[in-house]
Amino acid sequence: MITTLAFLFPHTALGTVTLYPLERDFGEAWSNLPTSGDAKNGKPRRPPYSGLAAALSAVSGQPVILMPHSYERPDDELASPAVAVTTRAIAPDTLAMAVREWERRVRKGDDANTLAPLLAEAEVQHPNLASYVRGSDDGRPYAPGWFYRVAAWNFAQRLARNPLPVPNGPADLNVRWRMDTQGSLISWDHVIKRSILKPKRTGYAIHKLDFRVITLPGEPLFALHVLPTFSRLATHWANTRTVFIDHGKGALLRMPIGHTKNSDGEWVPYARNFASEVIEACGMDFTDWPTNEGLSDLSGQIRALVPGPIPHPLGKGVGTRFNKILADHISATIKRPKITQVTFGRTDIELTRPTKGAVSREDLDHALVATCWDRVRIIALYNDGTTRRRMAETLAQYTDTPDQPLDCSDRTDHPLTRRLAVHFRRLPALDRADAVDWHTELSALDELEDGSLNGAWVETIWNPKPSKREREANQHRHDHKRDLRRALYDRGIVSQFLARQPEPEPNEDDDAEEVKAPKDYKAVNALRDLFFRLGFVDDRLCRVTDLTAEPILVGIHLRQQRVSNRRPGGADRTQMVEILTALHTSSDSEQPWHLKTYDHHTHDWRPQAEAEAAFGRGPIGRDGHARHEDGALLARQHIDSALKVLPSDRPLIIFVDTEACRTIWPGLQNIQFATGSLPGDDLQTDTRPVAVVAINTAYGEVPAPVENAASNRRSPKRPPKPRDYLYQRTTSTGITSWYTAQASRSYEGFGSAGSIGGVYTRFTLPEEEQSLQRKDWHSFTAVQITVPRAAGHDPKQLASLAAQLCHQSLAWDARTRHPVPLHVAAALDRAHPEYRGPSLDTPEPITNETEIAEGAD
Repeated sequence: MITTLAFLFPHTALGTVTLYPLERDFGEAWSNLPTSGDAKNGKPRRPPYSGLAAALSAVSGQPVILMPHSYERPDDELASPAVAVTTRAIAPDTLAMAVREWERRVRKGDDANTLAPLLAEAEVQHPNLASYVRGSDDGRPYAPGWFYRVAAWNFAQRLARNPLPVPNGPADLNVRWRMDTQGSLISWDHVIKRSILKPKRTGYAIHKLDFRVITLPGEPLFALHVLPTFSRLATHWANTRTVFIDHGKGALLRMPIGHTKNSDGEWVPYARNFASEVIEACGMDFTDWPTNEGLSDLSGQIRALVPGPIPHPLGKGVGTRFNKILADHISATIKRPKITQVTFGRTDIELTRPTKGAVSREDLDHALVATCWDRVRIIALYNDGTTRRRMAETLAQYTDTPDQPLDCSDRTDHPLTRRLAVHFRRLPALDRADAVDWHTELSALDELEDGSLNGAWVETIWNPKPSKREREANQHRHDHKRDLRRALYDRGIVSQFLARQPEPEPNEDDDAEEVKAPKDYKAVNALRDLFFRLGFVDDRLCRVTDLTAEPILVGIHLRQQRVSNRRPGGADRTQMVEILTALHTSSDSEQPWHLKTYDHHTHDWRPQAEAEAAFGRGPIGRDGHARHEDGALLARQHIDSALKVLPSDRPLIIFVDTEACRTIWPGLQNIQFATGSLPGDDLQTDTRPVAVVAINTAYGEVPAPVENAASNRRSPKRPPKPRDYLYQRTTSTGITSWYTAQASRSYEGFGSAGSIGGVYTRFTLPEEEQSLQRKDWHSFTAVQITVPRAAGHDPKQLASLAAQLCHQSLAWDARTRHPVPLHVAAALDRAHPEYRGPSLDTPEPITNETEIAEGAD
């Protein structure tokens, strides 16, 4: 049995709330507020409700939210009645002054005062939260949007009343929590500190508990999911975005900040949403912003969070030991009414991984058949001799003499197997520090377009951390990967990069025995990933599955990305990334499984490498497609039309990411589970089953594993890790969801450094082990699987198939977060040159009229 950090609580445990009901005239008054553009040249916007809520939180010292009062997602927030919700009533004079001053600041000095009177007219109510819950009897509970945050506040307040006892030798360390204005609990008085000498600096971090009220498939009760984090503190103001302020009473203020230049031309922080101005207008003193020195020694009332993933003396994560202590504390503290820890019981299905590592030489030509090409060529592009040697040594394992170096010259094809060859080319432009015209540099590859499938293995020397000499000279080396990958895609070539490494130092001891060189795992993994991109599929998947009906396993990957082209209005446009992959299974041992991906341009399913190149040549997403409203309808229609192109005589098993797809197909949502629309609704017939399996890996939604409670513990401290089995949970309404959990590779390896968080907490790490504070302390991770449409299959077997296709990955030694078809689709997304980056201008296609006009000139 796997225990988790999620807890079911009866509706009587929801508590009460302080609520200000606001009629539609409040939304009308809000719609008359002035608009302003943002820093990215986006279209003018009105301030969101959250701006006023943040200012009210600052002046009241308690959580406040302002949201539409609606059970559905409103088409127009300002046309719906709203509510202001907080933990206790705000003094009327303070409320009126704060709202009036905030509006005056939004109007740039115009004291129109349209909002404060409407809030003053609201009759303060103190209802029970349980009165807003609907649908519990059917196992589909839901409530207004604001409900979920307020219920989490109430739970956090109850938990904060009792300190967390952390075992520390013969006595307990009692960690006291402070609630902030977002409803999180902060270990304000228990700061972890670590100093280092090179470079000389000191780092600080605090423990933070976030809370999310979630629903579980078929569960009549809401669940509260506790999310512990190890939040590192900034020691200078640069790029910081969030601060905590201890103003001596009530909750800690959590406040978003910006940066502006003062009269001396120095960058200084300021509170967003006019929080400091509102506080001062209400007759309160806003604390002075500390200097960098004050921030670095925690001497003031303000602490700032680090702005992102930056080098820090302390690592991330709280470790599994802390999670276990926290879970036990919650169960012991919240007794009236009693809460129930969410658990998953073990099934009889064990997950196996008989094949690890890259495709073997014996299976290589068989796996190559899956590419749908007779011959495959690896084009090795390099400029450094050490990189060429590393590539040759790694490729040698696929020759008849794997222990001997690969002896081949440049610019010629060297056969490795009957169907696979390698072609080395030196490319000096790889060392250029500035941008390169890669279409010109790669023109020599045109001669290799001879009916073979080409894949490029490319050396890269770019390092995100410039050397000291480059920093002093203000030199920034250009990263060629994005431009080079696009240029290779234009030639129909998929690519994988290999980072350059310096030549190892020679052994100065001439009499020393010859030592075998360590395995070059980076080169091995890069070549394995290139095989993956080319579409190599060996028999490792069919060995762990039993699919006699030869279904097509489809993965639907969706992700919304903002258009970023630095044009006016570009910041307000989004596009939907839609990638569909199909893993064609086979019961014939001579016919390997093979992957195909849908090409939106040709409206056809093409072999993986061809489809990836076609996808990478164009824009990453589709304009007009979105997660909601008309954009969701367009996305659904487009994907359904793609599914119709698949062979109609084969069963389909469709894997979808729950979080990404549930607004497109409401049948994936817990509130409409298996009753709303689902992918492939129009394809299902009496003779052709179309099953849908939903995979949820969302942080905050999938209950985090604590321990394998059924295991015999070797250590009384370390929580037993989950085993390689499929787990399940069935609700009182008969809905079953499945669950897999695992320890990360870092947790299982690297000696004591990997699993140190299973033995100690950050608070109790012995002095002699303090250097391990710099490590990331990993916790267990999980995947939740549901089957909204079984289509005649046993739902448990479909869940087992999904779990096994995560456990036995196609090109990785460990488990992946998604089954193979979904994992492949996400990998194509990440390889696109526009992935989470600026949009590239795509040349307009030449029309006949253009050709005629140019010819006339």
